[in-house]
Amino acid sequence: MKTTRLNDFYLLCDGAHREFYSVLLNDWQEIGLPWSCDEKMLHLSIHSVMKDTVFVCFSLHIGGLEMPSIRMDMQQWHNHLGQENTARFMRSITLLQGLKHQQRGDVFFIDSPGHALPPVQKELRNMIHQFAVQLPNKIPL
Repeated sequence: MKTTRLNDFYLLCDGAHREFYSVLLNDWQEIGLPWSCDEKMLHLSIHSVMKDTVFVCFSLHIGGLEMPSIRMDMQQWHNHLGQENTARFMRSITLLQGLKHQQRGDVFFIDSPGHALPPVQKELRNMIHQFAVQLPNKIPL
């Protein structure tokens, strides 16, 4: 079922986002972190041992009425990772030149990441990968 949903998700993505998102998911899977998918969103998550829940770190959206984006629920980030870890990661994202981003309410958006210049995409992927590798050390036990 997961594979079917993932295929449906990729079919609805434009080519640039299909490639970008598939690399992010591959990195996430190699680290061994959980993910889930429906036809319009791919969620990259981590298990929160203390809260016995799954924390969705990144929601990858295909677009549609809105542009494709990576979304982060800032309230959930603060709850699971704390203010300092959240601020550090967000600062690194906002300092990345050539990446469109905005915050609406509690949701931070990285707009059209698959359409950013290749070096910017690579740096964003590296940031997310490095963050994911360190995640188990950031989640309270």
